[in-house]
Amino acid sequence: MHGAPPTTRVTRQSTAAHDGAASPDHQGAAPGAQAAVKPLVIVASVVAAIGGLIFGYDIGGSGGTFTMKGFRNHLGWPILGAGEADPSNIADIQGWITAVFALGAAAGSLVCGFFTDRFGRRPTLMLYAAIFIVAAILMGASENLATLYAGRFIGGIGVGGLSMTTTMYQSEIAPERIRGALIALQQLCITAGILIAGIANVGLQHWDEGWRLSYSANGSCAVIMFVLMFFCPESPRWLYKVGRTADCRATLLKVLQPEEVDAEFERIAEDERLAVIAAKSRWADLFMARNNMNWRTMCAVSILFMQQLTGINAVFYFAPVIFHTFLDSQLSLLCNLLLTAVNFLCTFVAIAFVDKYGRRSLLVYGAFSMAVFCVIVTLLSSDLANYKTDKAVGWTIVGFLAVYVMSFSYSWGPVGWIVPAEIYLNELRGKGMTLSTTANWLCNFAVGKFTPSILLPKNFNLWGTFLFFGGFCVLMGFFTLLCVPETAQVALEDMDVVLVKFRKLSLWHRLTHINMVNDPAVKVTDMSGFELSKQKQAAMGAVQHDPMAPVV
Repeated sequence: MHGAPPTTRVTRQSTAAHDGAASPDHQGAAPGAQAAVKPLVIVASVVAAIGGLIFGYDIGGSGGTFTMKGFRNHLGWPILGAGEADPSNIADIQGWITAVFALGAAAGSLVCGFFTDRFGRRPTLMLYAAIFIVAAILMGASENLATLYAGRFIGGIGVGGLSMTTTMYQSEIAPERIRGALIALQQLCITAGILIAGIANVGLQHWDEGWRLSYSANGSCAVIMFVLMFFCPESPRWLYKVGRTADCRATLLKVLQPEEVDAEFERIAEDERLAVIAAKSRWADLFMARNNMNWRTMCAVSILFMQQLTGINAVFYFAPVIFHTFLDSQLSLLCNLLLTAVNFLCTFVAIAFVDKYGRRSLLVYGAFSMAVFCVIVTLLSSDLANYKTDKAVGWTIVGFLAVYVMSFSYSWGPVGWIVPAEIYLNELRGKGMTLSTTANWLCNFAVGKFTPSILLPKNFNLWGTFLFFGGFCVLMGFFTLLCVPETAQVALEDMDVVLVKFRKLSLWHRLTHINMVNDPAVKVTDMSGFELSKQKQAAMGAVQHDPMAPVV
């Protein structure tokens, strides 16, 4: 405890250790031992993360169709040889096919907060899975651009809602000690979907109608998710929020060990009681100084907005198009498959280390690494080297794009979703995640729409595009150092304590202390926000207590 006196801080770990001697399920456990994680928590998180698989398949599948002969013939586009680029009008259509999906996702995430708060996390996941099933049918059966656009937009609505609700659901059922790893499952499934689509495209390119499966095969994942969600529990925090306290306790018994339930139920009850006293949350509350909500909102929205400015989806959406400027169609799809494999495998690094070494470390190292590799690709694709005719230079670009993808996969990919899911107050998490996810999708829309055009030689070309993204990666690294607190190993109800301490740090301390997991300057070592609020209530009374005031 870094010299702090003994405290009565209530957490799952400490409660389990304290009650272990009296609990038949915990007899013989060593003091301070952590209770085992119940399988249902893992299963429910994996089922929810199927939404990531749906999204990932779309990223990897749709872009690959732009070089398929069957798809190009269907739309009346010319067949390109190696090194040839599409004219600007076709590049514009490719941008719209990609971007209209993100536009639908922004629309889906905008209304998602209403559904999650009104009907619950689990029914909302099922609703958006059903929406995507309809979209998959439209995309797979489309005979013209209008039908394809409609399917893409509706599919975006489904994925937009799934991307927001999945991380919220996972953060609310997971024990804090593995919360980061379980939320990272979302990104793992996204990378798995991208990989599966990359493998499928290599074979589907030889079938004239193969492009239809590139757009619609993930509908089967939506069907599986819809069915399996019937057997998953609802979020205990949402159940308590709507007054279903008996169901809340029953759910806690399913996802936690018996000796952990009372402490967690008390924590949820206290958090919700303060929320009720604070009155019904409003959108404006996201920007209030009380409880550091303006800082939380700035961090969450900025992280998810800037996640797209890494340029990662410009690569995954259009990697076959990029590679086709110096490779043939077959090699373009194989190189794209290489990137998707790297993306999938390196996501396991985040799952292994995100709770141990923290969110800040992965975000900072990932941002600056991506910046370096973007600059290298910029130099290799500039007039300093002739990558279109020099095969060695072309393959070197492929190699550095692979390590660039690796840097994203262990950092801004999974962690970019973890921090926003953790940092909001419980009563504002639905609205906060709606705002953050919408920002992500709007930036995704811009990247998808304009990347094909800026890649054209008459515009930014390849070197200018990566110089643009590399500059943003540098900004993201410094933003993380200066503005993002460490949320690893922190109870959701204790975030305000960490935020208050973080904001009191000097700029120099923030810049020079990348890993703050065990930094005594910010670690909750003396008393949690939960315990402080209980003391204040006892001293001041519930009516006088202002729950929206920062806990210090």
